[in-house]
Amino acid sequence: MTIKFKTIFFITLGIIFVWFMYIERAILTPFILAAIFAYIFNPVVDFFYHKVKLPRTISIFIIYLLIMGSVIFLSVVLTRRIIDESSELKDYVTNLIETTKQQANTLPDFIQPLINETLVSLERSKFFSTESIFILFPKAISRIVSLFIFLFSAFYFLKEGRSMIDKLLNLVPGKNRIEVEIIARRINAVLGGYLRGQILLIFIVSLVLFAALSILGIKFALILAIFSGFAEVIPIIGPITATSVVALVAFVTGSANFSLNPMQAAIIVIIVYFTVRQIQDYFITPYVMGRISKLHPLIVLFAVLAGGHIWGVMGFVLAVPIAASIKIVLQFFLDKINEKKPSFPLKKTSK
Repeated sequence: MTIKFKTIFFITLGIIFVWFMYIERAILTPFILAAIFAYIFNPVVDFFYHKVKLPRTISIFIIYLLIMGSVIFLSVVLTRRIIDESSELKDYVTNLIETTKQQANTLPDFIQPLINETLVSLERSKFFSTESIFILFPKAISRIVSLFIFLFSAFYFLKEGRSMIDKLLNLVPGKNRIEVEIIARRINAVLGGYLRGQILLIFIVSLVLFAALSILGIKFALILAIFSGFAEVIPIIGPITATSVVALVAFVTGSANFSLNPMQAAIIVIIVYFTVRQIQDYFITPYVMGRISKLHPLIVLFAVLAGGHIWGVMGFVLAVPIAASIKIVLQFFLDKINEKKPSFPLKKTSK
């Protein structure tokens, strides 16, 4: 088999694989979530295995028990408030829509159809339903079958992830194995750091904003803080959307401490979100995530929009690490190409 034929074969195989993954992306969600879970908690398993000298299987079960305990505890503490706030929010929006419909009748005729159509779309949507609060949570949590697939896959990713990678590397021809392993290690560092950093950022942002919104007396503080935390998963678009939504809620509800009127409350919310964002960008993100993606903001924006269009919420989550991985591969091969070029200009010989 010639080198040219090998290249064509592997390129064709890669295209077929990507095409198959794309058309079957709906069933990949629990496996992708399991891989993300493994990336996040693999250092914990390694700690138990190397430092505490526990078998990896027992270490994984300990992690499962700790997570289940945390979920049960948070459910007991937070679920009742989340349900109460979501029900109150739904009733408030319903009443607001009815009031707005009545006010819309006093507007000019050419504006009324647009307002009515917007209100009907909002009324039919499930954005303000109780279930919508968990729209950013993995589908594996809401479906029993997917949950078992998720837990089963995550167990084996944590237990045999290293050996799986080694077996895949053994399929690569010997002369290219080192290069592929270098690329794999770089991508692994980016993915692991990015995903663990995102989880920590979601927790920090949600906690800080919940405290700030509670102090300001903004209604639905817990729901809005959780929504804002998960919005951090979507770069650029997420924080802007969260700020706009919370400021609008503060303005519309008109409830705030310190005798603030609705406009003042909305402005202070914007200032709070802007301040939290600046602290995150300049102090938290560089240390938690180390700016691992190193992508231009325009590339990040395009990747997020493309990922969301192709795969919805999962596309939003994976867009940046996938774009960063593509950059790593391209940069590696560009460096190799540049190494082959002469380091000095060739002089033209005079006749």
